[in-house]
Parts: sequence; C-alpha cells; structure tokens
Amino acid sequence: MLVEIETSRARRITNWHVRRALKWINQEDLQGLHAIKVLDERTDDPEYTKRPRYLSGFVYKGHYESKTKDRDPRVVLFTKDIYFGIPDLMIYTPAATLRLARTLAHEVGHHVVDRKGYIYQPWENYKPWTGVIDPYEEKMVEAYAGEVIERMLRHWPYKFGNFLIRKFARLLYIIGLQKYRDGHYQRSAQFGFCAYNLDPTNLHANQCYRHAMENLKSQTPSPLNDTERDWLLNGYDGSPSDTLRKWRLDQAIDKGRRKKKRK
Repeated sequence: MLVEIETSRARRITNWHVRRALKWINQEDLQGLHAIKVLDERTDDPEYTKRPRYLSGFVYKGHYESKTKDRDPRVVLFTKDIYFGIPDLMIYTPAATLRLARTLAHEVGHHVVDRKGYIYQPWENYKPWTGVIDPYEEKMVEAYAGEVIERMLRHWPYKFGNFLIRKFARLLYIIGLQKYRDGHYQRSAQFGFCAYNLDPTNLHANQCYRHAMENLKSQTPSPLNDTERDWLLNGYDGSPSDTLRKWRLDQAIDKGRRKKKRK
C-alpha cells in the first residue's frame, strides 16, 4: 500500500504518524486499499478553506474514496484540520499520532464496509452511498475507530499523548471562558471551538463556544467581514454535526449538478 505525503510542512513526522497508526489497524482490514494520500487541506471547496474553522463549526480531516474505473480505493487525509489546534511542538509527540490515527481508522472503517459490506456482522444494514451520510455507517465506523484508539491508549506513550491533548484543551477552554466574560466573543468562540475539537469530552468548552457564537451574531459593530457574517447567520448551525451534515449535502448537490452539466 502506498503512503503519499504531499503536505507543505511536517512531512517526515506526518509520514511517521501514518505508519505508526497503521500498525494499530487490523492488517486484514487494509486489504484492497491502494493508498493513503496526505494533503494540506481539501482543494475542491475554496470557501471552506478560506473560512475560519470556528465559523464553519467543524473540521474536515479526511475522507474515503471507493474504487472507480479510473481509481483504486484510497484514504485521503488533510493535515491542516487533523493538526488543528495542536501547537507546533506537539505535532512531534504521540498526541498527534492519536489525532491522525482516529481519522485514519475512521476512513479505513468506511473501506471495510465498502469491501465486505459490514464491519462486525454480515447482517449490518448500510445504505448505498448517494453523497449523503448514512448515520448508521458513521456510528459503526466511529465504533471501529474507537477500538483502535482504545488499543493504543493501553500503552504509556499514547496515554501521555492523550494527557497532553486534554490538558491543553482545558487551558484553551479557560482562556475562552475568560474572553467570553470580557465580552470578546470572537476570541472566545475561537478558543472554545479549538478546545472542544481537541477534546470532545470537554462539554463545557462546547457550551462556551456555542454561547459565544450566539452572542457574536448580534454583536455590534461586528468584528467579522461581510462574507463571514453571512455564513454565521445563514450557514452556521449550533450543532457541529448538523452543520457538517448540511455542508456535505450541499457538496453532494453541487457535485450532482456539475455531472449533469458535463453530460
């Protein structure tokens, strides 16, 4: 299987993280997977790449591309979003390996479903891919990724990496909370989102972020430019998963329209 690192920074350590993560994934589940391609960020949606991540309400860390007549199956990862919120020095620690491993295992889970039709039992029932997320499949591949991370966390380097992530996320949350109390809602939202993205178990950070975003909507004068404010009022949703689902649906609709035009 090919590992193609095409990032603009941290190429060697990213290659190391990928290969370390692969050691924790069942090798049988990697059968038929042609390549893992690692890029800085997705390039097919300029609006997303330009928009600050806290305004989007989600980060897009990667996806799985199934086999077509022109392409073998592969996983594509985006390091800008995988490493989002991690200080540069922490990229060289097991904390970053854990971050990358969860996304990689998630996408390998999609590959397993695509190849076998199930992950654990043959009677698992998945919807055919239509460009819209199947919640059941997402639940199952998250369970699959969770098992990979659980195996990793039995070993002290990854326990330490997880400790680093959670402590740093806690620090960001405290800063974001203070910014909120000071009325700096944009900065509060940035810190709160970053903290919750690093540690989804920190529900206080999520609440801080959501409250800051709601106050940011009505703040005058707004610190946002016109494009950012339009997204905040019309594109952002208080639930990151709902925002991501809506965005992916819009992407699928746009892709369908482009295909029709080519025909």
